[in-house]
Amino acid sequence: MTRVNDNKQSSANMDTHKTSDCDPLLKLWNLRILIRLNVFNRFFDRYGGLHDPETMHVLGLSAFLQDENIDKKSIFSNLSHTLKTLESDILTPPQDIFSINIAVLQKSLNLTQCEIDILRFVIVSGSSAGFNMVVETLGEMSNEKVRHTLSVILNVPRSDIENAMRTNGALISSGLLRINGSGHYMHSLQQCFDVPHSIKYALTQEQNNPGAILQCFFKTADQSHLSIEDFPHLKTDIDLLTRYLQSAEKKYIQGINVLIYGEPGTGKTELVKTLSRHCGFELFEITMQDMEGNPIDGKDRFAAYQLTQKMLANKEKSAILFDEIEDAFPDVNFSPFGHVTRPDFKKAWVHQLLEENPIPAFWLCNSVVQLDDSVLRRFDFVLNLRSPTRNIRRRILDKYLGHLGLNDAWLAQMAEHEHLVPAHAESAAKIAAHLNDGNTKELEKNLERIIGNKLQVMGLSRKPRTVISRETHYSLEYLNPDQDLEALTRGLQQNHQARICLYGAPGTGKTAFAHYVAEQLDKPLLKKQASDILSKWVGEAEKNIAAMFDEAEADDMVLLVDEVDSFLLDRGSSQNSWEITQVNELLVQMESFNGVFIASTNLLNLVDAASLRRFDLKIKFDYMKPKQAWTLFLQVLEEHGCNVKRETKQYKTDLARLDNLTPGDFATVVRQSRSLNKTIQPRYLLSALEKECKGKPGAGKSIGFMGS
Repeated sequence: MTRVNDNKQSSANMDTHKTSDCDPLLKLWNLRILIRLNVFNRFFDRYGGLHDPETMHVLGLSAFLQDENIDKKSIFSNLSHTLKTLESDILTPPQDIFSINIAVLQKSLNLTQCEIDILRFVIVSGSSAGFNMVVETLGEMSNEKVRHTLSVILNVPRSDIENAMRTNGALISSGLLRINGSGHYMHSLQQCFDVPHSIKYALTQEQNNPGAILQCFFKTADQSHLSIEDFPHLKTDIDLLTRYLQSAEKKYIQGINVLIYGEPGTGKTELVKTLSRHCGFELFEITMQDMEGNPIDGKDRFAAYQLTQKMLANKEKSAILFDEIEDAFPDVNFSPFGHVTRPDFKKAWVHQLLEENPIPAFWLCNSVVQLDDSVLRRFDFVLNLRSPTRNIRRRILDKYLGHLGLNDAWLAQMAEHEHLVPAHAESAAKIAAHLNDGNTKELEKNLERIIGNKLQVMGLSRKPRTVISRETHYSLEYLNPDQDLEALTRGLQQNHQARICLYGAPGTGKTAFAHYVAEQLDKPLLKKQASDILSKWVGEAEKNIAAMFDEAEADDMVLLVDEVDSFLLDRGSSQNSWEITQVNELLVQMESFNGVFIASTNLLNLVDAASLRRFDLKIKFDYMKPKQAWTLFLQVLEEHGCNVKRETKQYKTDLARLDNLTPGDFATVVRQSRSLNKTIQPRYLLSALEKECKGKPGAGKSIGFMGS
């Protein structure tokens, strides 16, 4: 009797001790799980009579933690009564942070109340330990049972749950909620759903204003510092993209995806920003950091991309930028059978993502090696953004550093940095703003160091590979070829296609003439040497040869291959099959190349005879004639402030005896004078040139020239 009375008293106490600090909605979900889904007994037995403080708090029973007279039957009875009371009450719509934040997204995404309830349930079940304990009691279940369970917990029709969980529904297709697993396996309720961390964080944190919630997923991209004119080497691609994007926008075409890849700092982001402005599009960038500045992982960035597509679906003239997509795609595991992607990566889902996006998207990465071939095929337009050509590098330097009053010769030399990209020039300009004290020479020296340090840390050379000779003024009149170079240059200006082999002794001006041709054609020069192409790996040299021709043709460059004898060896004397395949590859590429190809060699006798026949012209560069040598002699002296009397015949006579003199010898002597701190004057210049000529292989006694 006493026991019953105690129970009644306890029951009365439970009715009067309703904890005001317990979320009514959370409490309602708990009670539906325990009562409506018939897991109360299992839960009570598992946790030994409800003695866990957090669980009691969630259930609103914190006041009875110390009451040992409460039994299971009484608790069930009172919880059932509480459930009926809660369900009969008209609950005030929640005004918590989640409700305020989700309202911003609800209108744009057209979310139903059921979808919002599911999203709230998944977030709460993952953040409340006490509630999680109750949910865990449900155990593992099939997808069918999951839908039934949610229907009971949220008290909505089963059909509403099924509609909300459709893959093409707003909740799933927007990336707000991910469904894990498949119908072939049993999962706990917590394992079935996943809300990306970035989305969960954004929806549960207090925002300064309603619009701030959107910045957790995307933001308006900054304006570019460049213009379309700063990408002349991409004119064809930009024209194609512009026409395609503008036409697709007018016709409301879906699934527009552009992949741009290339080395870091080549200007991929700036290109997209510039192109978007050129097309009249407003560009939105997928966020890479959360509100606390922490990086967002790739999987969550995919979710942010989905959400952004949904939010902007009806916004005309807009585009989306998804940078550094390597983080979003899975790691690639390499095996003897090729590369395979992570087994849990759903390629079909990504394929659909790339085929149904309503807003054009630009996808940027440094390398495509991590992208599956089936994914690569889904991109409409693919652009490999290589390092800028020399002319473009000069434009970049002028844009970022031109206001500093730097010498034109210095800027031209820095433009020879093969791997210089806009990012290097921009960071150098940022530092230079604090270093410019009017001393131009000192500033140039500091900028060289700043840029060199950047290149070195990336494993690249600190110095330009191609060094422009500034020792003497370049002129065709100092060259001694067996063809009319001026006529050849005029012909190339009319017909920008030729295969030319330049041969002769070192220093006779072969490489300098290739630079001259490129300048006269107003084209960049792509210079390659044996070390750039040859490889210890079989087949790699052939790939490098093909890539070099592809790059030259894509960017409309004059292609110069120095030391071509390293590739075009006589196939009759070749001992290895790969030597023959290298020759064959170069010949095939030569014949199909739509541009000016120049090869130079000091050793014509080593070049395959059949290969030589493929060249349109074979031009020999010989040693200087006495008249040429004397003219250049006078020019060098004049450039260094020393005038020799024209009537002085002795220097001219002595100079004429040097029968193996080249323009390169003059440049060498000028450099030597700087190293030795010598003043350029007639006697020193003549003596140094004589020494250079005597030091050449095979040099004998001078016999002089028979004519002028």
